Amino acid sequence: MEKIKKRMFLWLAVIALAFIVGYLLDTAYPYEFPIYLRILGLLGMIAAGLLLRISGRMLKKFGEPEEWGWTTKLVTHGVYSCVRHPHHFGIGLFVTSFGLLVGGYFTFLLLTVMIWIAVVTFLLKVEEVELREKFGSQYEEYSKKVPMIVPKPICLIRELIHPSIR
Repeated sequence: MEKIKKRMFLWLAVIALAFIVGYLLDTAYPYEFPIYLRILGLLGMIAAGLLLRISGRMLKKFGEPEEWGWTTKLVTHGVYSCVRHPHHFGIGLFVTSFGLLVGGYFTFLLLTVMIWIAVVTFLLKVEEVELREKFGSQYEEYSKKVPMIVPKPICLIRELIHPSIR
C-alpha cells in the first residue's frame, strides 16, 4: 500500500504544480476560453468520471484484487478491450477537461502537457513493465491487440454507453 500512496502523491503533485503555475500565468496574461470550450471541458470531465468508474468497477469485479490498486487477474474485456489502461486515459482526459473548464489558456496548456507526459512516462517506465512481469505472455498477447493509451473510439463509446460489467 505504501507504493500506491507514493504514486498517488506524485500524481497529485504534478497536477497541483501545473495548476498553480498555469493559474499564475493566466493571472499575469489573461485570456479566457469561450463558453463552448468550457462546456466541452465539463462534458469531458463527466465522460472521464464515467470511464474511471467503469474501469475501477471492472478491476474490482474481475481482477481479483489483492489490495486497492493491485489485481491478480488480467482483465481484457469490456473497456479493457478498447484500451489497455482506461484508468490512466481517464485521468488524462479528466485533467485536460478540467483545464478547459477552468478556462485559462496557460492553465489548460500546462495541465494538459504535464498530465500526458506523466501518464505516458508512468505507463512506459512502470505500469507496462510491472504488468509484463506479473502476467507474462498473456499480457504480451493482449498488448498486441489493444492500444496502450489511445483507445479505439467506437469501442470506447460503446462501452461508455453500455458497459460490459456483468
